[in-house]
Amino acid sequence: MDNNLYEMIFKRKSFHLFRNIGNEKITLEELKDIENKFKELKPLDDSIKVKIKIVKDSTTCIRGQEYCILFYSEKKDNYLQNIGYLGEQLDLYLVSKNIGTLWFGIGKVKEKNYPRYGKVIIT
Repeated sequence: MDNNLYEMIFKRKSFHLFRNIGNEKITLEELKDIENKFKELKPLDDSIKVKIKIVKDSTTCIRGQEYCILFYSEKKDNYLQNIGYLGEQLDLYLVSKNIGTLWFGIGKVKEKNYPRYGKVIIT
């Protein structure tokens, strides 16, 4: 694992509400960077196809977040471990960029799934 990401384990805090964040907004450049970083991450099983989609907040859980990252995966053996492993790497990367994160346990979105992929995680 990237040493920088390892150090983020100790810095990471989960935000249950995004309050008092001032006027800070995630830029288009940062969004592109997040998408590019996801493509660079090492999966547990590279035979399982995965995708992410970054959407303006459209969840049923209103927490004050600006965006949601939707994780999609083919449903194969160990797909949940695989997508969780990728998601946590991305989560730690976001922490390294001072972007707060929260894994939604019961959130739902209005976005449609990719064909042949199941929506697995919302963060």
